[in-house]
Amino acid sequence: MIDIIAKMECTGCKACKDVCPAGAISYTTDREGFWYPKVDGAKCIRCQKCIHICPSLVGYTNPGAKEPKVYAAWALEDGIRLKGTSGGVFYILAREMLRQGGVVAACKYTADYKAAYHDVGSTRKDLEGFVGSKYFQSDTEGVYKKVGEFLEGGRGVLFCGAPCQVAGLNQYIGAGATGLLTVDFICRGVNSPMAFRRYVDGCERKYKSKVKVVRLKDKRKGWTRLGTYMEFENGKSYYRDRVTDPWVNGFIRGDLFMRPCCSQCKYKERLRVADISIGDFWGLRSTPENLYKGISAILANTDKGIAYIQAVKGEVALVPHTYEEVLKGNGCLRSPAPMGKHRDAFFEGVGHSEFEPLVWKLLGETKRRLFIKELAYSIRAIIKRR
Repeated sequence: MIDIIAKMECTGCKACKDVCPAGAISYTTDREGFWYPKVDGAKCIRCQKCIHICPSLVGYTNPGAKEPKVYAAWALEDGIRLKGTSGGVFYILAREMLRQGGVVAACKYTADYKAAYHDVGSTRKDLEGFVGSKYFQSDTEGVYKKVGEFLEGGRGVLFCGAPCQVAGLNQYIGAGATGLLTVDFICRGVNSPMAFRRYVDGCERKYKSKVKVVRLKDKRKGWTRLGTYMEFENGKSYYRDRVTDPWVNGFIRGDLFMRPCCSQCKYKERLRVADISIGDFWGLRSTPENLYKGISAILANTDKGIAYIQAVKGEVALVPHTYEEVLKGNGCLRSPAPMGKHRDAFFEGVGHSEFEPLVWKLLGETKRRLFIKELAYSIRAIIKRR
């Protein structure tokens, strides 16, 4: 059954468990913090639904996909734009589904901000929890069933997730299902939930307090800073950017914690699996104000996606661009990120070493080098804004 799948093939989308009629599938978590399916032979009825639904084993392409219509975009309401991690487009798309009487299925943090999972929301307050990047894998167990139940009940659903999660949903529901709008993001790879927990745990020990807020890609110093912000119960706060934050550097520079299958991702085709793809429009020449507040890239990939974008055009700035322009700043649209050369050393050490010093050691950084880099980066940022 599904547990025959090789680690390098399994994306951890968890569609196999949702489709199992016998409740025979559970998951084991390996030393890297990634989950993989396990079949209880005593419960399994050999229906093979788990195999037939798996996008990695059967392959998946979106039959409705066409050449993407590409835009640079941002929410016209600054409050929405600044809360988002790109141009605030996801919130606008999600709010439109609520206006249509539907629901939104997307990723949110757990209460302790150390893990993430997919949930379904039907209010503006629910959307607040879905906004913002989570740079590690979310748990989608049960969400495909929930989406199916809402669709069967006649309510529309906007589902947002990684391309592999969208492929899992489309296999479960059926691509192009009435009432379903799928949104994926330009994905560089999903990181280990265990590694993220170790990162936050280390910050809590350093600040001697439990965390109460985590924001990745925080914009208090601008979109391009890739800032990480945390608040703690004792009133202290943490802010680091693309130069000094160990999580961002371990991911972007070191490729230290990504799921193995991400290095051979099957979803890097120009014809996308989702109706709409969103992400950062990195590399776009624009005004200092726009570069500070954030700019989204939108790829409308199906007729359904194109029509939906038109439905929100009064709430977002939409500037037509080409696929090649997005690709210049987002190489991961076409090519997967590699597994870092120090990846094994990270997972060997993270169980008994503090997260931050381990990352800097593997990346060859020192406190002095980081201080100089941050100073230089801050000066350049000030000059650019003038």
